[in-house]
Amino acid sequence: MRCTIPGTWKVALLGAAVTMVLTSCVHRSPFVEEQYFQAMGAPGEIVVTVDTRAPEKLPGSFSVQDGSFATLLSRIDRLSVSLYDPSGRAESDGVVQADELAAYEYYGGAEGNIPAFLTNSMLLWDDAWEKIEEGKIRYYRNEWLGLDVYAPKNGLLLFASDNYMKAYETTYKNRTTRIPAALADRMAKSLFGFYVGSPKAMMEIGLAIPQSVLAQTDSMVLVIEEQEQKGMTLGGIVTMKSPKLANSLSILLKSSYISDKRRNKEPLGDLTNLFILEDDAVHINGMELSDEQYAAFSTMFGSLAALTTGDKR
Repeated sequence: MRCTIPGTWKVALLGAAVTMVLTSCVHRSPFVEEQYFQAMGAPGEIVVTVDTRAPEKLPGSFSVQDGSFATLLSRIDRLSVSLYDPSGRAESDGVVQADELAAYEYYGGAEGNIPAFLTNSMLLWDDAWEKIEEGKIRYYRNEWLGLDVYAPKNGLLLFASDNYMKAYETTYKNRTTRIPAALADRMAKSLFGFYVGSPKAMMEIGLAIPQSVLAQTDSMVLVIEEQEQKGMTLGGIVTMKSPKLANSLSILLKSSYISDKRRNKEPLGDLTNLFILEDDAVHINGMELSDEQYAAFSTMFGSLAALTTGDKR
């Protein structure tokens, strides 16, 4: 049941809460020894983590018009999201198209300067957010944004589009790490990282890889990194179902890269360590992204931004 405090007092209390949030002590993510998003990545899920400290370098828009939530977003250092198909279609079909993300639900967490008590108080006094209780667990729901949120601890704000308890149980209360530490650390050091740990949720990523090959992928980790001389580059590890398939992927990637360079009349550069084949995995190291390839990533992450900032309405 919502509180029945007079409107004038609610406005004053909300203003005071916002002021306290903006002037309170600096908080950091409670996840120090491991990455928060390491608990994501169940079969059929697509995981994306974004360093939001330099939003001008990111594709897509990570802004939102809702006042209280915009205040929270302005204070975060990292946004991590796991997307999944509630219909279960991804369990049978292999490759997900970027435009299909609009039908996906998601959950995740924002890490940064988030004081739990003051953040939750701010949401409590904002009429746009409704308090929901499930047993001893509470959170706040915004029907217009299609979003559930709650800060269970200083430095962390959990959110979900449809199932807050999934975010709470999976990534906080009863978390089990799924993404290996070495891969997660590399994702955390990049502008944004992309992880799929199951062929059930593979998606087209703008690298001219045939869908028949993508469907034979066991796992994929990709990162976008900014290098001083090269600009935006792609790195990652793609693990296939066999060494033979990995060799085929390596050849495809090299051919695609060389074709793009020749078509754009650009020098090939040093290809020695660009694609490294290691058993059933192909390592991508500092591959310069063409405008077309970067546009593909912009489309994918733009779709993600539209979902997580409430444009899915």
